[in-house]
Amino acid sequence: MLGTTLWASSQQNLFTEFSWTGSAVWFKATLIDFYINQFIIWLLVVYLEKNNFMKAIWFLMFFCLGSMGTCLYLVLSIYKNNNLLQRIIQND
Repeated sequence: MLGTTLWASSQQNLFTEFSWTGSAVWFKATLIDFYINQFIIWLLVVYLEKNNFMKAIWFLMFFCLGSMGTCLYLVLSIYKNNNLLQRIIQND
């Protein structure tokens, strides 16, 4: 994901192209869909995390880094919780 983002950024500046892509209806629908999903996932983080500072950090990560932030949260959560990792591996 990071590689794709870096490659795309080196090919084309999103902000200079936004007037063209931002006018496409499907682009707008995709952005709205993505950020609604990010917000719903972040609500789960609000429920699971006890530290308000971490809730704010994850909010920034989700909304600034998108899927990369979400995947990072998932990987770190699985790493922190060995029981969860074992349940995933064992398919319980």
